[in-house]
Amino acid sequence: MNPPDLLPPFPGFRPEALAFLRALATHNEREWFKPRKTTYDDEIVWPMKCLVADVSQRCARLGLPLSADPDRAIFRIYRDTRFSKDKRPYKTSVGAVLSRGGRRDDGLGVLYVHLEPAASFVAAGFWEPERPFLNAFRAALAERPEPFLEVVADLEAQGLQVGPEEALKRLPRGFEGHADSEVAPYLKWKSFLASRRFADAEVEQPALAEAVTRFAERAAPFLEYGWRLADAAETPAAGRPRR
Repeated sequence: MNPPDLLPPFPGFRPEALAFLRALATHNEREWFKPRKTTYDDEIVWPMKCLVADVSQRCARLGLPLSADPDRAIFRIYRDTRFSKDKRPYKTSVGAVLSRGGRRDDGLGVLYVHLEPAASFVAAGFWEPERPFLNAFRAALAERPEPFLEVVADLEAQGLQVGPEEALKRLPRGFEGHADSEVAPYLKWKSFLASRRFADAEVEQPALAEAVTRFAERAAPFLEYGWRLADAAETPAAGRPRR
């Protein structure tokens, strides 16, 4: 276990990190990966741990309740192929989670950092939450839309993207009467996420830690909106781990 305060500041991902992931996308085979496992550990896992630790400490100084154990925050590179037709053994991206409870599987609204060539990003929110929380979220939107709409408008004004990965084609059962409401599109969401993309050149800089923290600070009202709903309803907001 590496306590956040014992790890060095985030140094930036070296170009070798993205080069490794690009090569892995082409050579997604155990025979290719195994002799290069040290490169994966040195170029991706170690700096990602430093990033998690760095951001955890920065959030603590700002009073943001987002943290993680650097040794446990990172998702495994190995894919679960048991029930998939896609038998490629490895993911071609790497992600890590900071949460209110400090655990990767907390689910109560998380900060997620994603490293992938030409597709790196940071996101905050509630990804595919369980039905009780999703229903509570939708009910709050339908009954009192203004607080949520104000949060979304503020995030978008700051250049952040707000939206789901996918949405229902029709309003969910019980909400059909809100078809003409300004929150009708949001009622179709399966996830509630705010995000910001990073260019490859950005993830290679130590300043990425500050950029992720700044995003977390801006996205805090979005997380707090959902946390209040979860706490008031005493219902878990847990969703499936993102990666």
